[in-house]
Amino acid sequence: MITIRNTELFWELKRMPEWETLFDGTDIKDSEIPSLWGGLDHISVKNKGIYFYDIGSNGRDNSFVIRPELRK
Repeated sequence: MITIRNTELFWELKRMPEWETLFDGTDIKDSEIPSLWGGLDHISVKNKGIYFYDIGSNGRDNSFVIRPELRK
């Protein structure tokens, strides 16, 4: 599972946990978000992250989680 640290996007997804929230028109909001080759299986919202699960039909799993940035 790929971890993406993006506090602003994390809070947007907490309010609206949908695939469309990852995009600003046709532009993706974070360049680290991978392509889901098999398509989106499901989204899971948890306290520490928003999880996007890949169907993974080509033998690769590009599932990812968006979490807030680490505190310094």
